[in-house]
Amino acid sequence: MLEVLGVDHWGEEAYLALIDGNPLTADELAGVTTVDREVMGAVLQRLEDRGLISRVPGQPVRYAALPPQTAIEVLLLSRERDIKRVRALAHHLGERHRRARFGGDASELIEVISGPEAVARSGQQLLRRAQKVVRGIDAPPYARAIGGERVSSRVNVLEHTVRRRFIHEHGTLRTAGQARHLEEGVAAGEEIRVLANVPMKMILADDDLGLIPLRATPRVLDSCILVHPSSLLDALSTLFEMLWRQSQPFLPGQATANGDPAGAPGDPPLSEEERRIVSLLALGLPDEAIARQLDMGHRTVQRRIQALMVRLSATSRFQAGVLAARRGWWDPDAPG
Repeated sequence: MLEVLGVDHWGEEAYLALIDGNPLTADELAGVTTVDREVMGAVLQRLEDRGLISRVPGQPVRYAALPPQTAIEVLLLSRERDIKRVRALAHHLGERHRRARFGGDASELIEVISGPEAVARSGQQLLRRAQKVVRGIDAPPYARAIGGERVSSRVNVLEHTVRRRFIHEHGTLRTAGQARHLEEGVAAGEEIRVLANVPMKMILADDDLGLIPLRATPRVLDSCILVHPSSLLDALSTLFEMLWRQSQPFLPGQATANGDPAGAPGDPPLSEEERRIVSLLALGLPDEAIARQLDMGHRTVQRRIQALMVRLSATSRFQAGVLAARRGWWDPDAPG
C-alpha cells in the first residue's frame, strides 16, 4: 500500500514491524521480517530519509517508527505537490503537442473516439484533466467504465476546487433512482439543473476540450467526437450557457430544514420525505414518477401530496408550488 508513497515492499514490511513493536536494531528487524540482512541498512536509510522512522539515542543503534498520522501526511502532501507539477508539465506538453498537430490542418481539431470502452475512457480522462470547471449536459445513454459504473465527475474530477455544473434532461427523472443520483451529486458539490428537452449530450473541461456523441444506440455510446479549442468548442460553450439560463435548479436540499419561515406559527417543519416530494413536485413530475424516485407506493405519494396541499390550503398542484415557494419550502430562484 505504501508503494504509492515511494516505499517498496521491504520498506513497508520493516516499517510495519516497527509500528507494531518496540525500537529494534537492524539485525533484530531482519530477524522478524523477510528483509535480507545485507539490504536492511539501505532499507532503513530510505525509511529515515522519508521521515517515517528515526534513530533512538544510545548503542547499539535502534530504530523507532514516527507517528504515522504525521509522517504519512507529510509524504502525501509532498506527493500531491509532485503530482501537481507533473500535471502542469503534462498540460504544457499537451499544448505543444496540440500546436504541432493542429497548427495547419483544421480537420484535426476534432478526434473521433470509437467503441464504448474508448468513449468511457475519454470521458474519464477529460474529467480528470479539468482544473477550473466542468460543464455537462447529461441524458441517456450513459458511458460506462470497464467496471460497469457510470462515468461520474464525483469519481473522476481530481481537484476539489473544480466547479461542476450539469444540466439533466427532465424525462430522466421518470427513471427509478435518478432523483437519488442527482441528490448525491448535489451533496457532493455539483450544481444541477433540469431542462425539459436537451438537444445533445456533452462534457466540457475548462475551455480546452469537449466531448460530444457521434453515434449512440438507446443504451450504448458507440462513438464520440473529442473537440479541441476551436470555433466549434466556443459554440458548444455558448450553447451550454444558454441552456443553463433556461433550465430549472434541482433543489433537493433547498426545502427549509429548520421550519417554515413564512408559515403559520407553530407549523411543524417538513420531514426529509416531504422535502423530497416538494422538490420533485416543483419540477413537474407526475405522481407515478415521484413514487418511482422515492420507492414508495403510488397511493402513498398521492396521500402525501394531498396532505401537503391541505397544509398549504392549495386547490391545485400549481398553487401548491407557488405557496411552497412563498413559505421557503423550495426556492425556484436559488443560485446554482
